[in-house]
Order: sequence, then C-alpha cells, then structure tokens
Amino acid sequence: MKVLLNTLDINISGGVASYYKLMKDKFKEDVKYFIVGSRIEHESIYHTAIRFMKDNWGFYLKLKKSDYDIIHLNPSLNFKGVFREAIFLLIAKSFHRKVLIMFHGWNKKFEKLLDRYFLFLFKMVYFKSDAMIVLSSDFKDKIKKWGYKGNIFLGSTSVNDDLLIDSDEDYIKSKFRADKETFVILFLSRIEKDKGIYEAIDAFKIIKNRFNFVKMIIAGDGSEIANVYNYVAESKAYDIEFLGYVSGNFKRQVFMSSDIYILPTTHGEGMPISVLEAMAFGLPVITRSVGGLKDFFENGKMGYITESKDPKVFAELIEKLILNKSLQQEISIYNNRYVKEHFLASKVAKRIENIYQEIVNVD
Repeated sequence: MKVLLNTLDINISGGVASYYKLMKDKFKEDVKYFIVGSRIEHESIYHTAIRFMKDNWGFYLKLKKSDYDIIHLNPSLNFKGVFREAIFLLIAKSFHRKVLIMFHGWNKKFEKLLDRYFLFLFKMVYFKSDAMIVLSSDFKDKIKKWGYKGNIFLGSTSVNDDLLIDSDEDYIKSKFRADKETFVILFLSRIEKDKGIYEAIDAFKIIKNRFNFVKMIIAGDGSEIANVYNYVAESKAYDIEFLGYVSGNFKRQVFMSSDIYILPTTHGEGMPISVLEAMAFGLPVITRSVGGLKDFFENGKMGYITESKDPKVFAELIEKLILNKSLQQEISIYNNRYVKEHFLASKVAKRIENIYQEIVNVD
C-alpha cells in the first residue's frame, strides 16, 4: 500500500509537525511525507503566496507520477488549515484517489462560522473524502450532525517511545521516598492565555500559602511569555522557575523531576500531547474537560478533570494530591501503564495503518 501524507515541516515545532515527526519511523506501510505550509517561523505574504502555489503544483506532480492508494490530509478546523487542505483534496479527487482527512486542532469560533455562513462550501469539498479521523467524540458528533456519511474514526495524539526509556515503575515508586523535600507542580505548554497559564499561576500562589515546600516549573514559550514574567514579578510570587522551550533529554528530566502536571486550558484542544507525556512519566494530571481528554480521562484515577476555570478549584485539587501520597503513587503507576498501552507512537501508527487498510478495502 502506498500512502502520500501531507504534513507541516517536521523540523518546525508545532502540533501536526511534532506528531508526524514522532510517527515517521513507526509506519510499516510505504508512507511518503509531502511537506506543505510554512518552512520558517515568520513568512511574508509574498512568500506565502509563492510557496502556496509551489505546494499545490508539487502535489499535483506527485499524484501524476505515482499511483498512491491513499492521500492522507491533516488540516486543523480553522480557516488556514481548511482552505489549504481543501485544494489538495480537490486535486486528489481529480486523480480519483481515496482521501483520508485527519482533523488535529478544532477551533470552536471557526466551527460556528461554518455553521452560520459557509457549511455548504465545507460540505461540497470535505464530504468528498472517503473517511475522517478526529480526536474527540464531540467533533465526531458534530461532523455527523453536518451530514457526513463516511466513516469517522476516533484517533489520538502519541508519545515518543524513546522518551520513556527511563520511565518504569521502579523509577516512579522511587519518587515517593520519605525524605523528599519539595513538591513540584509543572506547567509545560505554549505560553498563551487560553492554555490557562494565569489560572495555573494563581492556583500555585494559593497552594504556596498553605504548603511552603511546593515550587512551580513553567516550561515553554509563546506570545504571552513577557506578560507572564511581569505578572509573576508584580504579584510577588516566588519559587516559580521559567525554563523556556524544552526538548529531548532536558524535557525528560523536567518531567522526571516534577510531581504533578497542571493544564487549565480553554484552548480548542484536540488531545494535548503534553498531558499524555506527563502521564507517561507517572505524573497525576489536573486539567479541564476539553477535546479528546474527556473521552478517556478517568477522574480520580488519572488525576482530576474539571469544567471549572477557577484557580481555587485547581488549588483544592492539587491539595488533595499533596495530602495523599498513596493516591499520588497509585495514580502515577496507573498513568504510566495506561500511556504505554494506548498512546505510544508505534501503537498509534499501527492504528492509523489499520484505518488505511479499511479504506483501501472499501469499493
């Protein structure tokens, strides 16, 4: 089976790019990557237009020269992603190729815009696809409500198998020794308002007033980072450490040195990979009920998931874990096992290949 898979440049950090960078060596079938979108962080309007035309022409030539069984497209449900991949979908269908659409991000504002003004255009193009993958049952229900008759599969993000080399149950149990002097709360994500960075800091400040031995690590970069620095300084919060963007061995060390992971996100998440990575390292997770998280997250067994945005609620949930070390350990071991069973990149790649096979077998 030959598959042409469209992805953003895997050498640039980001959701779709990072996802397929992990998967690249995990596919057993003949899956070729076709790079689309920006190759640099900041691109002028002129270069965007030129690159867009080159991408479409290059894609057309790929399909003309090779007989691919499946074209796998990867938009997010936002204006840029939907418009870009729509062109590729129409080109693929002009060659009578089978097309799989995988929606990664899901922008609720854009969803409402489609509902109100442009749904007929979306359906006219995207309903030509042979199957879809989404990261949340809510997204699946929405596409069905729009009238799509093809198969819709629930997918997931994935965790790098190699990231977990040192993360086993013996290591997790060793974290709960009696002489441990600090309790580390980790926020690792892009530093944006809708990722809940301010709520996380406010929850930490409440906890710090109750337990002097807690500290917070903030890892990541983003458009809000300067304002967050100022917010922490002006509120006179202390024992907060900023690490910037982390990757590789340093990222592994950050997870291994932390005790819980917090993400009070309101972002239009599919399934945040940072949550899965934290679970893989045995961290109890405290987060909000967004995207695909609510499809698998077991409240009380994996940590805590809430509808609330209130820092006081997050502080109370953190306190529950601080005061119950046996629960922490139980959750830690469960999370590590769960991710290894369900979300390793090698296993996710196999599930996608099973979907490819199912699409190919449909006449």
